[in-house]
Amino acid sequence: MKTSGTLVLTLLLLGGAARTASAQGNGTVTFGGGASTQTGNAGAAGTAAPPQSVERDLLAESVPRDRAADPDKDWAQRESKLNEGITLTGGVGLIHTQHAQGGATGQFRVDFTTEYFSAGFLCTREFPCRDPRNPNNVLQSDSADHIGGRLRLSMQVVKWLDAYLATSALANSNPANRPSLLQVLGDSTLGAKAHGQLSNVFHVGGAFELWLVNGTGSVGLDGAGTSAKFRGLATADLRGAEKPLPLRFSTNLTYVLDNSGEVVAATETARGTPVTRIERYGLNINRVDHFDMHLGAEFFAAEEKVRPFLEYHVLIPVNRQDYRCRPGNPSADKCLATDPFAPSTLTLGSRFYPWKKGFNLTAALDIGISGVGFFIEEMRPTPPWMLYLGAGWAFDTQDKPPVIQERVVDSGRPTGRRIHGFVHEEGRAEGIGGAIVAWENHPELTSLATGTDGRFTTHGLPAGPYVFAVRADGYKPGQCSTTIADSTPVGAPVHTPAAGGGDVQLDCVLQALPRVGNIVGKVKDLDTGLFVGGAAIKVVDVAKKELSGSTDGDGAFRFELVTPGEAAITVDAEGYLVSAEKLDVKVRQDNPIEISVKKKPKNPLVAVQKKEIVIRQQVQFGVDSAVILPASTGLLTEIADVLLKNPRIRHVEVQGHTDGTGAPAHNQRLSEDRASAVVAWLTAHGVASDRLTAKGYGDSKPLVPNVTELNKQRNRRVQFIITEQDAPAAAPSPLGAPALGPPALGAPALGTGAKPPAPKN
Repeated sequence: MKTSGTLVLTLLLLGGAARTASAQGNGTVTFGGGASTQTGNAGAAGTAAPPQSVERDLLAESVPRDRAADPDKDWAQRESKLNEGITLTGGVGLIHTQHAQGGATGQFRVDFTTEYFSAGFLCTREFPCRDPRNPNNVLQSDSADHIGGRLRLSMQVVKWLDAYLATSALANSNPANRPSLLQVLGDSTLGAKAHGQLSNVFHVGGAFELWLVNGTGSVGLDGAGTSAKFRGLATADLRGAEKPLPLRFSTNLTYVLDNSGEVVAATETARGTPVTRIERYGLNINRVDHFDMHLGAEFFAAEEKVRPFLEYHVLIPVNRQDYRCRPGNPSADKCLATDPFAPSTLTLGSRFYPWKKGFNLTAALDIGISGVGFFIEEMRPTPPWMLYLGAGWAFDTQDKPPVIQERVVDSGRPTGRRIHGFVHEEGRAEGIGGAIVAWENHPELTSLATGTDGRFTTHGLPAGPYVFAVRADGYKPGQCSTTIADSTPVGAPVHTPAAGGGDVQLDCVLQALPRVGNIVGKVKDLDTGLFVGGAAIKVVDVAKKELSGSTDGDGAFRFELVTPGEAAITVDAEGYLVSAEKLDVKVRQDNPIEISVKKKPKNPLVAVQKKEIVIRQQVQFGVDSAVILPASTGLLTEIADVLLKNPRIRHVEVQGHTDGTGAPAHNQRLSEDRASAVVAWLTAHGVASDRLTAKGYGDSKPLVPNVTELNKQRNRRVQFIITEQDAPAAAPSPLGAPALGPPALGAPALGTGAKPPAPKN
């Protein structure tokens, strides 16, 4: 298939060029904060400022009137619209989903995207293909290769109208078909999108696209195959909200008048049968209309230079053509009349704007969600995946208008005296950079900021008192002041005292705030979610300073003056197991934390024996992994509680064991990883790391022979062997229960969490 879009491209280019800005006007921008404040300053001091002259540098003949008031803001908005990509059919949007937005008037976009796919999915056991080389044979597998390219051009004709053109060249190869190579060259789309803004966030629009399909086996368009799309568009751009968020959501509702099936009508008549499933995919043939729904979400990161996005697309067939599918057709495809069908696709991708404004790179992946392995005669098959890589360029036919610059020029007469200030910490000679210095008694003047060396310099000032309020991060607010005498001779040496007639030196001293932070937290019941009052709280900060307190009736607690760094927080509530968490305390801020506590079980799962901490259940892990499953959280919490309440147990060896299934080296490594995972969990929940050692024994120490599945489950275990302890006190066991006997089997020693048949190790 071939066609030419030269005429259409030329008309679009001429239309954009004809709209190049011609309205001209006048405007000014003034530079030099010090100079612009001279008049107000003189008035504040009660004396007239020294006379000055103004010189105009003519940088352009004129400025457009509609942008003279705030040209920088207008052009910043216009330039931001250059960073918009276009869809595969040409409208401004993601890969498939259009936004109800566009560019600025006179902006063009050009984009080229390649697509690639390779996998066998068109011939399966349920849907075999006829063997083109042996009529008596069928194929249950195939090898489909797809590659293509799409070139698009988009132009913003007026503020509310975006016109676009797209053309494509696609090639599909599949040895299970004859011919094995199918090409689609020159199918084109002409489109236009109207859009408008309902508010700072919400935008709506509509689009119309004419799909020009080339004929098969000939050059030029097949008029009978010409199709059309009617789109309804809506966009919520949260960057325009009162509290902006870097998110944009769009939805498209599209009805497609799809006549692509007409291009193969003559071929099917000559054959006496419909084209094959492979040909229907390779030639992009649908025999019925469809209603398409697109949902798109876009996130803006790195100053909007990185824009990951997510799209979902579902296609609902509509048999406007009243196509009569034949059950039991030669391709073994199903029929829409008996098998309702709605293929869907998920798209993951991102656009990148790495260099100059308007240039972008795109990478995206389509993932077939439904309809990948199910085929009906009326619709083109959906591939399991499709990779897109592209690059685009947007350019503006309007240039940013130059401005007339106005600057203050020294007339040679006196301009007053300056103040040279130095902001530093009390008792230290180093300056404080980035401190804000405000004019306390001259609010009409713009605040100053110190340089990296802590110094600032004012413009020339008339005689009078000057008071400055100084603020800097990490320091208490301060104040400093000086007075410029009114009898200053012109040309006095710099750096002399104020009474001597030169520039004034001013010392501004600040006091540092304490380098501490606050912990603000709540304690809640792990099972009910209710907050727990009256719980005892102990905090040990990074400096080993201990703080203690309790929660109020709402389960809340607060500790102030905590040394920054990792702090250990332990919660001991009546009727609950001890719980501990760690928190990285940041300086000079409230550091929030929420700690969950679990009620003591009526039947404890953990008890301390003479040489072992015995557990009635086993720690559960993921299949053949060291990932602890959530089902073991309660058990591990009990183990931590026992260790925290029994400081006499000085050291425990946490042992990992597996069954005899699998290679010994693999079992050894797995047992070590699982033992280390348990130690890491306990350490993270308050148990001192020097009290625990992780050791794996693989399958070297079975409890019972590895001959049955039940025995293997018993051998897959974690044990807690006490290797060092003080003599126990006379008090009863911390659990309030007698020491357990040998552990019951209870639930299997899982490490899997899977349903039967049980996985190995």
